[in-house]
Amino acid sequence: MSIGKRTVAVVDDDDAVLDATSGFLESLGYDAVAFSSGTAFLASDAFLAPEAADRAACLLTDVDMPGLNGLELQERVRRLRPALPIIMMTALSDDSIRKRALAGGARELLRKPLAADALIRCLEDTVGS
Repeated sequence: MSIGKRTVAVVDDDDAVLDATSGFLESLGYDAVAFSSGTAFLASDAFLAPEAADRAACLLTDVDMPGLNGLELQERVRRLRPALPIIMMTALSDDSIRKRALAGGARELLRKPLAADALIRCLEDTVGS
């Protein structure tokens, strides 16, 4: 992670989405740290580091993933790092998922494919530019 940059952890089981989203975040000046599963994120320094400067300032996670899905990941993050802002993303168009995500503390549930302006606005509102 780079000094002075806001770190965004990106969790998605789709490698193409993970690479594209991480690259886009880097182009915006964020330090993106990519994880292919929620379990990998929970075991990482981006989540567990004792120093706040070494931890992610925001989590951007997919909802629909094998194993630990995004809603379950959000529950675990809330127990251990309740102040970590979470932005969720999904290709699913199920209003119950939106309700669960927001009720669980997500700042937003963005639709995939991600609209650049919506992601930028959400990140600026959540962690600043």
